[in-house]
Amino acid sequence: MGPANTRSTVEGAMLSAITIIISLIALYVPVLGVFASLIWPVPIIILGIRHGERTSILATAVAGIAVAMLQGPVQSFNVVLGFGLLGVVMGWAIRKKFSPYRVLLIGGAASLLSEVALIVTTIYLMGFNPMKMELSAMKDSIDMVGNMYRNMGASPEMIKQIAESYGKILDIFTLAIPALLVLSSIVSAFLNYQVTKLILSRLGQKLEDFTPFWLWRLPEYTVFFFLLGVLLNLLEYYWPVGVLKSIGINLQLIFGFAFIIEGFSLAAYYMGRFNVAKILRVLFVLLVFFNPLVSQIVMWAGMFDILFNFRHI
Repeated sequence: MGPANTRSTVEGAMLSAITIIISLIALYVPVLGVFASLIWPVPIIILGIRHGERTSILATAVAGIAVAMLQGPVQSFNVVLGFGLLGVVMGWAIRKKFSPYRVLLIGGAASLLSEVALIVTTIYLMGFNPMKMELSAMKDSIDMVGNMYRNMGASPEMIKQIAESYGKILDIFTLAIPALLVLSSIVSAFLNYQVTKLILSRLGQKLEDFTPFWLWRLPEYTVFFFLLGVLLNLLEYYWPVGVLKSIGINLQLIFGFAFIIEGFSLAAYYMGRFNVAKILRVLFVLLVFFNPLVSQIVMWAGMFDILFNFRHI
């Protein structure tokens, strides 16, 4: 065995061990585990970049076997199917020297495919629907909120209004599950790319970066898809076939989220241009997240920036 093969084997074993450790953290450490589960594919991505997809596939299989021995086959199945494909595919795409945006698109598609496959196989092989379990838990939380207000002495009319408003949100959430899966897949791919880039930079290997955030600008056709979603939502009232509202809500959610990102980019550009203090920038971000009116303004600002190119990018 030559030096290159030895190095590949040693590094593969080390990164597989790291993958297993991340799996244990994701299962047993409550707060840190959420972040650990998101970056699980990173060691697999790094192996794919440095040693090829065969090594990354082998490491994924080894990690899956180890997780099955430590945590059981169900957890191994969830981890490998949920994140293994993302790690292998992103490592392959980066090794092929695709642009960051193409890697993000490919990685997002792989993550979405993994999530759908995980849901389908869970339904058919394990006999329960994880999405229904989530919805059931949310319905139980609505009942808990109603009981809390009842104990506080709220009137039955007020409790009924609160339950109806939460119920409407739950109905929208049910219809918007495809959009939530798409958005979570893109965010997962982006996060894994950035973490991989950070780690490889420490190892002396540079990955191509995205365009600076304050210069991000989405293509104009994104506005068309958002408006199409609005139109389909309105058509549901006149042509109630059931599917139009679902498609419309998903289009609005996906591209509305994209417009908020564009709005943040626009705000970052002008905050940098006018040298706005960091504390004010933090307050602005908090307002967007916690004030629906401000988030709507940012979304519409992002959409109009796409149409009129305020920054002349």
